[in-house]
Amino acid sequence: LQATGRFVGENQFYCDICQAKKDAEWRVTLQRRPQSLLISLRRTLWNKEKGLHKDKRMVKFPVELDATDLLEVGKTKVPDEDFEGCHYKLAAVVSHSGSTPIVGHYICYARNGNKWFLFNDSSVTSVMESSVLDVQPFILLYERREIPSVNDEI
Repeated sequence: LQATGRFVGENQFYCDICQAKKDAEWRVTLQRRPQSLLISLRRTLWNKEKGLHKDKRMVKFPVELDATDLLEVGKTKVPDEDFEGCHYKLAAVVSHSGSTPIVGHYICYARNGNKWFLFNDSSVTSVMESSVLDVQPFILLYERREIPSVNDEI
């Protein structure tokens, strides 16, 4: 996985060699795929008109995530031996209900085997996978899975 950004304007990077501030780009990449992949979505926004508020845009997310293209292989990168697949399966989703990031309630959907459950305070209820995919996620947790071989049962 990778993230990129730029240091420009007031956020320029200070170069020790040049002894001056310069525009710069940064990139973070993972060279080995992690067992668990935690994706935290930035749902808290701030601006002068609204102040602190919640980003309510809908985010679609898959149950099965093929992150092969997100890991850079080649050049100076050395992938782990089982890089052949970088497949993840959704394990949990944290969601927030409420009008602002400060006011509201967090709940968690988690998978156990092929069944999904809603954890809401002291209550745990069984839910359909389709209802999990309809929530506004704050956090997505994916677990790495192996690619089934041709000899595995489907």
